[in-house]
Amino acid sequence: MSGFTGLGGNIRAAGFLATAAPPHAQAHTPRLPGPPVEQPIRPDRSGQRTVGFWLIATLATLGAVAALSAHTLAHHLTARTDEQIARFSRLARDPAAPPPSASTLGKNCLVLVLDAEGRVVERYRGSTDLPAFPSLTPARLKAYATRAHPSAFGDTYRAQVTHLRRTDSTRKARYVVTAQTTTADRRAVERLLQVESVAALPLLASVLFGARRLGRREVRERRESERRLREFMASAGHELRNPLTTISGYAELARVGDGDPAYEPMRQEALGRIATEVGRMSTLIDELVLLTRLDLGQPLQLTRVDLAQLCRDAASAARDCHPDHPVRLLLAPGDHTVTGDPLRLHQLVANLLNNARVHTPPGTTTTLGLGTEDGYRVIEVMDDGPGVPRELSARLFEPFVRGEETKAAGSGLGLSIVAAIATAHGGTVALEPSHQGAWFRVRLPAPA
Repeated sequence: MSGFTGLGGNIRAAGFLATAAPPHAQAHTPRLPGPPVEQPIRPDRSGQRTVGFWLIATLATLGAVAALSAHTLAHHLTARTDEQIARFSRLARDPAAPPPSASTLGKNCLVLVLDAEGRVVERYRGSTDLPAFPSLTPARLKAYATRAHPSAFGDTYRAQVTHLRRTDSTRKARYVVTAQTTTADRRAVERLLQVESVAALPLLASVLFGARRLGRREVRERRESERRLREFMASAGHELRNPLTTISGYAELARVGDGDPAYEPMRQEALGRIATEVGRMSTLIDELVLLTRLDLGQPLQLTRVDLAQLCRDAASAARDCHPDHPVRLLLAPGDHTVTGDPLRLHQLVANLLNNARVHTPPGTTTTLGLGTEDGYRVIEVMDDGPGVPRELSARLFEPFVRGEETKAAGSGLGLSIVAAIATAHGGTVALEPSHQGAWFRVRLPAPA
């Protein structure tokens, strides 16, 4: 090679951009990882778990309500029965009172007079269809006679036993048992449970329907999240692969003619290109790390930020660095302070201005506005350029989203970082409808 003919021509001459590289280039070119292989998705059972959880929670709640209501009703009926037993017991023990009859007893009441051995001497009942009273031994009679309150006798009666001592020596000591059947009370509790069970069926059906819908939505959101993650990883891998390929090619080119002064300009330019690509990779990795930190909700360095001064600095920097893209600054009167991270908020405004610059032709005017609306600080960036294609509007703030016809340099992470920073500050960013150019609007909560 007689002289330095330009880096692009020397790269093509060396064969690094050809379809088949020479053997020595293949020997030194590092093998780059291939595209990620999409693994088959296992059946997602998160929706079934959600439905199961809500069903179990609903059944447990309904069961607890039913048990509590049944217990409350049973307790109320038992207290009422005990009051009636105590009243009839006083009447049965009164020597001056006439013998009990069906008219003076309730239809569920039973009065028994027993001797010391537990044999029935007299029987008085309010109804003929009362169930049989369980037999009592002398020991049990004595035990029950010591109790001051009625007790349960099997599943059908509650009763109170009273020990009567007679002065007449010809008659043995006797016991009076005042009982009342609890069959009607038990049936009332059972009917309550049946009514509650029937009433719970529509609620259970509605909960099942809602849980199934919630489960399906969770499955859709999870699959959408997995799809976006795969797209993100594929896009990140593609964006990192490009500079790696370029670095690999220029690194091999820098090795050509080692020690020959004629190749020194080419090597220096190749090293410069390598440094440029390394810087591009470093910037891309920093942006990916920032997106991850914001997505994980890592804390910001919060302080009092004057958005007016921040916008002045950002507009001044944009004018100085890119004089072919005029920037107009409009500040509404009033206070424009927020509580936020000044570095990230400056990055938000700078990214919006940079986005307007790289996607519009030279001479396009960009307007940066700042004001307050409904308790929010509003930052607006508008330009009179070609605007945003309609097909990109819905995905504009997703990572690595760029128009197919755009020739602007960049990673496609600028607007996704804007959205992440705004969300981390409790705000929002949106692309507003515009007749000409693009109109971005950021709303940040004003201090209380």
